Order: sequence, then structure tokens, then C-alpha cells
Amino acid sequence: MKKIRIFFFKIAILASILAGSYFLFAYILTQGFVGDDYPKFTHASPNLVLGLSRAHFGLDPATLSRELSPLMKEEDFLNFAFEKSQSPYGEVYLEAIKKKLKKGTKDGVFLLCVSPGSFSVPNRLKTEEEILAFDKQMMIGKVKNLNTHPNFEYVRKCFGRSLYKGILPQDHRITTVFHDNGWEEFRLKAGTYEIDQKQIKFWQDETAKGYSKIADALPEYIADYRMRWFRKTVAELKAFGKVYIIRLPMHEGVLRLEDSIWKDFDADMSHVASDFEVSYLNYARTGEKYQTYDGSHLHSASAKKFSRDVALEILRRNE
Repeated sequence: MKKIRIFFFKIAILASILAGSYFLFAYILTQGFVGDDYPKFTHASPNLVLGLSRAHFGLDPATLSRELSPLMKEEDFLNFAFEKSQSPYGEVYLEAIKKKLKKGTKDGVFLLCVSPGSFSVPNRLKTEEEILAFDKQMMIGKVKNLNTHPNFEYVRKCFGRSLYKGILPQDHRITTVFHDNGWEEFRLKAGTYEIDQKQIKFWQDETAKGYSKIADALPEYIADYRMRWFRKTVAELKAFGKVYIIRLPMHEGVLRLEDSIWKDFDADMSHVASDFEVSYLNYARTGEKYQTYDGSHLHSASAKKFSRDVALEILRRNE
């Protein structure tokens, strides 16, 4: 009997050491760079940028906060947009958005960015139940606690590598800066490295071709489910402040592709805006006024300029 007690005591000691080591490594990891999206899971905000990767790169919360200060009660702005597979409009995204809202928000500013990708689902998903199950596998579906730092739940469910690797020095992409407000900034120059216009032109052309190949290999369709939940998202957020539906700039090749997928997209978005008495700010056809680095995503200088122009337009509409 004594041997059994000693055995279980040793097991308990070992388990405590392992658990303590895990949380120590996790804590050390969260004091530095965790991952591209980690800052989006650390705090709530009264003002949100929503959408896919085009919004993730294209709208700078710091610029928005500065320019919109005459309109906002609280200046904190969070970019809560992700890549395409992580934040299409739906029940899961709306529930996550509601968690991100700072308690007591009444005069928030919400930028709901849209593209055909925001409303699409893989062809293999035939029912709304299948779409919902698919969405629950997204980061925002797996992580329930979205507003804590350090966020051990995010590390456990989304880090995806051994914790000891996370605390070792890393060579991040030198042109990319990850901000605590959720914005991923893509710079054309870092140190002695500089991306020139020839490279940009190549990436822009390749992106349009690549999107077409992906559409052929992994066909999708526009789901009524996503549009219905988008409308619910607009309605929900109107109760907490001002809502703006925004279509971001893109390269003409990418725009042609989107037009071929959904020719009445702008008319449909305008219709939603009209139904809910909110503004639809359409920047899709702005030519070279804002430049992408790859055809779809704005680089740093253009993102800051675009953010400022969006803010000034919002202020103009609230005069």
C-alpha cells in the first residue's frame, strides 16, 4: 500500500512539473511574438475593423483613431479581420465580434469590409449545418476567450508548434510589422532590402492568375447563409454605434475576377446599406490611387493613406 502511495505521489509531482513547465514556456512565449493574429485575441475594443485579409492589411487602426477622434467617444480601434479561411461572415464570426466589443460600448465605429470571398463557401458544403461546423474550426471558433493576455487558450489551440521553438529567436518576415492593434503592416523597404515596382507588377499579375487557378481547383459558391448572417451582423452592430460597409481597393486584374464571380456585388451591397440605413463606401474602382503589393493587399504607405481617406469620408458624412 505504501509503495502505491509513493508511486502516485511521484506521478503527481511529475504532472505538476510538466504543467508548470508548460505554463512557464507559454508565458514566456506570450511576452514576445506569438503569431500573426495573436494581438487580435488579447483585448476588447469599442471600434472594430472586420473582414478578410484585404482589411487585415489595408486598414490601420492607429490612423483611423487619430483621424476619427472628433467622432469617437473612445479612440481605441482594433483590426479584427483575418485571412479568408478565418473570418467569412457567419454565425461564428458574429459571436466572436460580440465578444470583442468592449462592455458599455454605445458610440462605436464599425468598418465591415466586404468582397465576394466574405460570402463564399466550398462546394462540398451543401447544408447550413455543414457550413457552421466548418466555421467552428476557425481560430475564432476554437478560442472562446478572446480578450486576455497572456492568452494561454490561444497558445494551446492555435500556436501549432512546440512551445520551446516559440521562445527561441526568430527571423520574422523583414517587410512585415505586426501591431498590437491587430494590423499587419507590409512595408516595401526594410533595412537595405527594397521591393521595387517591377516586383510589385509581377506579384500583381501572378495574384490574379493564382486566384483563378484556386477557383478552378477548389470551387466555391456564394452562400445565402453568409449573406443572411452579414445582415444580422450589420443589424447587431448598429445597436452599438455607426456601421460602414467598405469595399477596399484592388488591382484591376483581381477586380475583373471578382466581377466575373459576382457581377451585381456593388448593387447588392448598396441594397444592404440602404435596408439598414448605413453607408456603403466603395473604393474598388479607384485605379492606382492606392497601390497593392500583390494585387489584393495594400502596402504600408497606401494602407495609411487609404485609412485616412476613409476616416475623412466618414467625418464628412457625419457633419
